[in-house]
Amino acid sequence: MNNKNLILTITLIVNSLFLTPSLAAVKDVSFLGMKLLEQDLNGVRNQLWNIGGFLQDPSTTKQRNIDKFFTWSNIRDSYYVEFRYDNAGKVASAMRLYRPQSILNANKRTPIETRDIALEIIAQIGQPTQVIRKGWGGSPSYRSYIWKDDELTVIVDREGSEIYGNVFVKYIVNKVDPFFVEPKDKKP
Repeated sequence: MNNKNLILTITLIVNSLFLTPSLAAVKDVSFLGMKLLEQDLNGVRNQLWNIGGFLQDPSTTKQRNIDKFFTWSNIRDSYYVEFRYDNAGKVASAMRLYRPQSILNANKRTPIETRDIALEIIAQIGQPTQVIRKGWGGSPSYRSYIWKDDELTVIVDREGSEIYGNVFVKYIVNKVDPFFVEPKDKKP
């Protein structure tokens, strides 16, 4: 290795270690002001009630495993947000489904792209761990973005894995099994 290559390599390493801004870890990402790893059913409902602007789907008000909130006057660039819970009420996943077009996200009148939403998340937690180009059946392709660590996975994708589907962001808590049921005490 010659001296020029060695100096360039050392410069790149130093720049990457000291000059990059410190961003939050994937597990520290927030969704509607909530840290998903710490939330449960009551916490989610209280937070959205306090924020205001959401209408809970009547079919989910008495459910313990799912909550669906339609956007009323808040985040009007989305159709709804959905939370899924395990038996103990801990958040297992959360999803936000975007409308096809909006001038709230960016002042343009073209359809929202996965890249637009991914840029907002990149500003919060850094570059994705995986970028996948998707498309099938001769339709145009698009990019899907995934951030993943041991505790949380964040996915920016489209419904049906095709470019004509609506964009969504899904947060999956990796350590929560949505089908886990706590065993009750056995009495003889």
